[in-house]
Amino acid sequence: MTSTPVIELLTVVEVAALLRISIPSVRRLQQGRHLPFIKVGGSVRFDKSDIVEYLKKERVESIG
Repeated sequence: MTSTPVIELLTVVEVAALLRISIPSVRRLQQGRHLPFIKVGGSVRFDKSDIVEYLKKERVESIG
């Protein structure tokens, strides 16, 4: 039996809260194609794993 991976979908409001940024900032990241998103009907959703990957990619390492 194969298991289907569970995708945790987040709303714009949830992503803004998770990243601690404004909703318009999330929209700018979405519209600039910096954050992958999924269109579900007329709604936009974000895969939580994509948000985690975005954070890893944007991480700036310390010098020391």
